[in-house]
Amino acid sequence: MSSLAQAREQSPCLTLVCPNVRHAERHGVSRWDRQILRPFNWFRLKGHLETNEMMRKLACAAFALALSSGATQAYAQENIIEEIIVTSEKRAENIQNVPIAVSAYDQEALDALLINDAMNLQFNVPNMMVSRYNFSGGGSVRLRGIGSGAVGSAGDSGVGIHFNGLYLNSSRLFETQYFDVERVEILRGPQGTTYGRNTTGGVVNMISAKADTTEISGGVTANFGNYDSREFEGFINLPVTDTFAIRVAGQYQKRDGFIENTHTGDDIDDRDLFAVRVSMTWEPTEDTSLAFTFQHFEEDDKRTRSQKQACNRDPSGFLGCLPTGEMSYGPANGAATITGELFGTIGGILNGGIQTLNLFGYGLPIPGMFPADDFINSDTPQDPRKNNLDWTPVYKAEETMISFEFTHDFGNMTLTSITGWHDPEVYSEEDYEKSVASENWAAQLQALATLAAVPALPAAVAPALVGGPAEGLIPFIVELAPGLGYGLWAGNPALATYANGVPLLMPDGSVQSFNTAFGYDQSTSDPEQFTTELRLASNFDGDLNFMVGGFYMDYESQAHYVVRSTSLALIGQILPANPFLFPAPFGDPNNPQDEVNPHMQGYDNDTREYKLKTWAIFGELYWDISDRLSATIGLRYSDEKKSSKQRTCYLTFLQCGPFDPEGQNGYFFPSYSDDEITWKANLAYSVNDDLMVYGTVSSSYKSGGFNPISDSDQLVIDDPSNAVFRPETITAVEIGFKSTLMDGTMRLNGTMFYYDYEDLQVSKIVDVTSLNKNTDAEILGIEAEMLWLATPNLQLSFTGSWLDTKIKGFTDYDTADPNGDGSTGGLIRCNASVFLDTSPNGCGPGRIPGVLISQSGNELAQSPTLSFNVGASYQVDTGAGLILTVATNYYWQDSFYVRNNNAPHDKVGSWDVWNASARLSPPNETWYAEAWIKNITNDDYVVQQYLSTQVSGLFTNQFLLDPQTYGLTIGLNW
Repeated sequence: MSSLAQAREQSPCLTLVCPNVRHAERHGVSRWDRQILRPFNWFRLKGHLETNEMMRKLACAAFALALSSGATQAYAQENIIEEIIVTSEKRAENIQNVPIAVSAYDQEALDALLINDAMNLQFNVPNMMVSRYNFSGGGSVRLRGIGSGAVGSAGDSGVGIHFNGLYLNSSRLFETQYFDVERVEILRGPQGTTYGRNTTGGVVNMISAKADTTEISGGVTANFGNYDSREFEGFINLPVTDTFAIRVAGQYQKRDGFIENTHTGDDIDDRDLFAVRVSMTWEPTEDTSLAFTFQHFEEDDKRTRSQKQACNRDPSGFLGCLPTGEMSYGPANGAATITGELFGTIGGILNGGIQTLNLFGYGLPIPGMFPADDFINSDTPQDPRKNNLDWTPVYKAEETMISFEFTHDFGNMTLTSITGWHDPEVYSEEDYEKSVASENWAAQLQALATLAAVPALPAAVAPALVGGPAEGLIPFIVELAPGLGYGLWAGNPALATYANGVPLLMPDGSVQSFNTAFGYDQSTSDPEQFTTELRLASNFDGDLNFMVGGFYMDYESQAHYVVRSTSLALIGQILPANPFLFPAPFGDPNNPQDEVNPHMQGYDNDTREYKLKTWAIFGELYWDISDRLSATIGLRYSDEKKSSKQRTCYLTFLQCGPFDPEGQNGYFFPSYSDDEITWKANLAYSVNDDLMVYGTVSSSYKSGGFNPISDSDQLVIDDPSNAVFRPETITAVEIGFKSTLMDGTMRLNGTMFYYDYEDLQVSKIVDVTSLNKNTDAEILGIEAEMLWLATPNLQLSFTGSWLDTKIKGFTDYDTADPNGDGSTGGLIRCNASVFLDTSPNGCGPGRIPGVLISQSGNELAQSPTLSFNVGASYQVDTGAGLILTVATNYYWQDSFYVRNNNAPHDKVGSWDVWNASARLSPPNETWYAEAWIKNITNDDYVVQQYLSTQVSGLFTNQFLLDPQTYGLTIGLNW
C-alpha cells in the first residue's frame, strides 16, 4: 500500500486536511521527495489544524513525509531520525506527539532487530515479558508486571491482544511468526477509553499490511538455518482497479526439534506451521474506505508446552520435591504422590488377601508390595536439551480470523466500524512425568490375574475373620453373597485382563495395557468469538474535539485438561470406590467416553461450555488549551457477564458420577456478572518543538469471575469466598517526556509510573485445581527508550526498565511447603492424602491447611526488577553499489519469582541473550542477503517455571530460552 493510502486508513482527519490525497495516488504519486519536504517538519494532529490554506498544505506535506518514511527506525537522509506514525489513540500521530508510553516497530525494524515473533519482541520493549504457558493457552504477555493473574475459564488477561484493532480474547499470535506486518504497537499502562475491551496492563496491537490501490508490489524471502530450518515468506499486492486492491501474503516454517528424546532417539519441540492472509481494500468514494482481512494459521508438530522438568528430590518422601533453591533434574519421590500412598494400600490388600487365602490351602505365590517409587532409578538427563520420555508430544493448532473495517468521512466527522470473527483451537499431548519408569508391576498384576481364576472363600468363613487382622480383606476374598462364588477380587473374572497389564484409554479411543507407571496429559482449547466496535471521531477547527465508541463481544469456549495414568487407572479399577465404575476394567458400558469413562482414571478438568458477553461505551474529549498545552478526558462504562458448565474430578474413579441423561454428570453451572466505570485524565505540554512532557491519572479494572470448583467442594465449604474472585481495580499515575535532541539525531523518551492495585487477582494450585484470590499491591517503575544516530553510518539504541512491586497485607499458606520450614520426616504423607483428608489440603492437622505465612512486602510474580537492551548498527558503502549493515543487540533481564510466595525454589535467575546480523543490499533494497545468529553464547537459560500439584510430588516444569540458531536469509522486493 502507498504511504498516502496508509495515512488515509489510519487517520480519521487526513482526508479533511489533505483533500487531494486520492487524486495524487490515482496519478501514481506514492512517495514525495523527502529532501523537499524535510524543511516542513511541522506536524501535529492533536484534534485540530490551522484553517489557513497554506498551513493545510504544509500539514499535508509533513504528514505525507512522516508516513512515507513509515514506522522504520533505519537511517534517515541527512542523519535525522525518521518519524514513526502510530494509531495508539485511534488516529494517526507522530509517536513523539502521543502522551502515552508506546513502542512501535514496522516490518523493516522487526527484520533489523531479528524479531520474528512475540517471544523476541519482549527483548526490545521496556517492562515487557512474554512467556510460554503450561497448558493450551498459548502464551502470556505481561506489561509492567501485569498479565494473566487468574487461571481458569473465567480469568482474563490484563494485557489486551489486538489484530488490526480487533480485540482477541484467545490468541495464537504467540505461536505464529510476524510476516507482512505494517506495524506492531505496544502501549504500556491502563487502556480502556480508546480501546475495545478494558485492560489494566496495556495493549499489543499487530497491524498487518493493507492492500494498496496504487501500485503492483511484492516480495519473497527464504530463510535457511541450523536445525534444518526452512522458512519462506512472501506477499503480492495487486490493484484490480483504481479503487479496489487485493493483497495475498503467506508464511511457512519447518525445523527440527530443539530437544532430544533419549528414550527414542528422536527430536521433539520441532516446528511445522504455515499461515496465509488475504487483504482487500475498496474505496468506492473519496470519503469511504472498506478493508477486509482473512487470516488462517495451522500447526502440526511435536511442540512441547514446557521443555524440562526439575526437582530436588525429597529423600524423606514427605514432599516429593524439596522447596529449596536452584533445582536439579531428578524425579520426584513417588512415595509422596497420591499413587505412592494408595499403592501401599493396594499392595497391603493384595498380599494380605493372598496370605489369608493360603491359610485355607490355596498355595498362591506372594507377589510382594508395589514399588514405593516407580521412578527411583529412572534415567533423568542433566542436559537441559535432553529428555527421557515414553510419550512423544503432539501439538496441533488452527486459527482463523476475519475482520472487516468500514471508515466514512462526512464533513468534520469520521465514522469507523470494526467487526470480526475469531476461531482458534489447539490440541496438545505430553508425557506427564517427563520420565520413563524404572520399576514394574509384573508380579503384582499377575497376582491379580491369578485371583480371578480362583474361587472366593465361602460366605460362611466371614464370621471367623471378623475381629482379626484380615477383617478388612473380607469383601475382596470372601464371596459377596452365599453361593455367589466370587468377591471383589477373588473369583472376579474381570481381573484376568491384568495378566496383560493395566488397560488405559489412548487419545485415539483405543485401549492399551501397561505393566509400569505411565502417564500423559491432554490439553485442548476451542473458543469462538464475535466482536464489533463502533467509533465516531470529530475533527473540528476549534479547540475541542471528541471520540466516542461502543464495544461488544460474544465469546464461547470449550477447554479440557486430562491426565491419564496407569497408576490411577489401576487404583480406580480394582478399588470399589465408585460403584458406577466397578467392576473394572469395564465399568458401566452406558458411560460415553467424553463424560465418564472407567479407563480414564486420573484428573479431569472439563469446561464443557464457557460464555462471556461484554459490552462497553467509551469516549475521550480533547481540548487544546493553548498552542502548547492540551488535555484529554476519558470515560468508560463496562458490563460483563460470565457463565459456564464445568467440573473438576480430582480422581475420576472417586468423584465423577454415573452417566446422567440429563447432562449433569458432576458438572456445575456457575455464573458471574459485574460492571464498572473507569476514567482517564491527561495533560500534555510542548515545551518546544523537540520536547513534550505529560502526566496521566487513570483508573481501570478487570472483571472478576468464578473459580473452577463447585459449591460442594471442601475449599468452598470451609471458606465460601473461594467460590469466586473479585474484580481488580487500579489507580495509575504516570509522568513522562518525549524529546528529540542533538539536531534531530537522538530520540529520548522516559516514563515514571505508580500503580495502586486493589484486589489484584493472583492464583495458586490447591488440591489439583486453580484457586484465584485477591490481594492489594503497589507497583512503581521507570522506563527509558533512546535511539541515536551517532554518525551518518552508526546507530545506537537503548531501552531500559526498573520495576518495584510489592504485595500489601496478604497471608496464605504455601502448598509447596505447608510446614513453612521445608520437609519434615515422620509426618503424615500429607501431599498424597489430599483427596483422602477432609480438609482442603491434607497437609495440616484436622482442618488446618498449613502454616499461614505473610506475603506482605513480597514481589509480584514474574516482575523482574531490572532489564535493558543495548543495540548498535553500522552501515558501510562497499564501493560496489552495495551497502553492508552490521548490527547487534544485547538483552539482560534480572531474576524474578514465578509465585507470590517468593520461596527459594520460585526464583528464576537472571539471564541474557545476544544476537547479531550482517546484511548486504543495494541502496534501493530490491534484494538483500543477511547472515544472522541468535543466542550467540548458546546459553540454556530457564526463562519461566510452573509448579505442579502436591499429588504429583511438586515437580516444576521449566521453559527454556531457545538455543543458538543461525542462518542465511535472502529477500527479493519489487
